[in-house]
Amino acid sequence: MGVLAVLSAIHFLSGFDLVERAVQGRLRAGEAEAFDENTALFARLGVAGLLATGVVWFFWLHRAVANARALGRPTEFTPGWAVGWWFVPLANVVRPYQIVRSLMDELGAPDNRPVLWWWGSYLAAGIFANFASFLRVPDLDGLRVFLASSLIAELLRAASAILAFRLVGEIERRSEDVGRQKLAPEYGPPGLPIGPPAV
Repeated sequence: MGVLAVLSAIHFLSGFDLVERAVQGRLRAGEAEAFDENTALFARLGVAGLLATGVVWFFWLHRAVANARALGRPTEFTPGWAVGWWFVPLANVVRPYQIVRSLMDELGAPDNRPVLWWWGSYLAAGIFANFASFLRVPDLDGLRVFLASSLIAELLRAASAILAFRLVGEIERRSEDVGRQKLAPEYGPPGLPIGPPAV
């Protein structure tokens, strides 16, 4: 999704050149139609990518919360509700952030700002994308507003994807660390027999 967002951003950026050449009367036949077709293609790829990555994300999130609880880290949300809250209107504006923050807290992350940046960029991308989708484009000035809104949305989506990738890695590493700590010998440094000293 991050790669697709970057490619979409490049596409919308190229639209500004299209507008300028239209103002100067240098637009070639079929260019505007080709741009519209590519815009529709990126939209379809975005929906397909969102569905595919959404399924993978929910499977991972369910497993991550279940693992944390199995390791004795009582997260604020159950594995089922860690997924379910994403589908509750209005609550899904806040709950996903709280779910991932709770998971990071229980796994001992010292700083929750990456979670805030990830969720903030995700929400902001949605706001700009929705604004662009509802715009009417009666003239070239309207097209510029559409292009700018879409470009910002795609850049925010790319940032959100990168931050989500980093969060997944951080949660996986911390889960493994907690698991290793639970399996460590109860007495003595590594290499010594497990159990109390012989009398």
